[in-house]
Amino acid sequence: MAIVMSLRLQLRNHLKISGFGYRFKLNSIFLYGTLCDKELLEVCLGRALDKVKIFKAKLENHSVFWVKNRNFPVIKFNQGSSALGLAVFDLKDCDLKRLDFYEGSFNYELRRVDILLKKKYFFDDKVEAYVYFNCDDKTEVSKDWSLDEWQQRYGLISRLVAKEYMTLQSRLGEIDLLAEYNKIYDRLSAKL
Repeated sequence: MAIVMSLRLQLRNHLKISGFGYRFKLNSIFLYGTLCDKELLEVCLGRALDKVKIFKAKLENHSVFWVKNRNFPVIKFNQGSSALGLAVFDLKDCDLKRLDFYEGSFNYELRRVDILLKKKYFFDDKVEAYVYFNCDDKTEVSKDWSLDEWQQRYGLISRLVAKEYMTLQSRLGEIDLLAEYNKIYDRLSAKL
């Protein structure tokens, strides 16, 4: 898995260097799950959120569900429904790379979508953004996702784990990132 993640990042860097204008021209992302927790988002970005613009947003024809027996969500196509989340703008290339590291380790990849913003100046304005989709079509889901429930049950441990996990970014390609995340999670969970 670490090799696949490394190859994905190498390809992205190649496309950027080769002038294909890959995703780095688009600096907005739609978040629908754990990264809607602003404390976790700050940990993953490695900086405060004071220089980014964040608005409530929705992705039409999608819903967010808990992954069965896990502590994180997945977004799925669901005609007529809307996935609620946050649109984050003014991200730097390094921010997107850090988010790729965090989400890519869990088998998520970025795709371009059109989202609707909910703010007083651009009420329901359609904008383009990236969103992380799970690469495994066979992922089993359970009930509708709840950020409040996640924050109460898993927020603290997830933020602590992310602080340590994000330091592994320099070891991309050398280690099994998901296994390392699970080790950190188990070790820190035992202490709480």
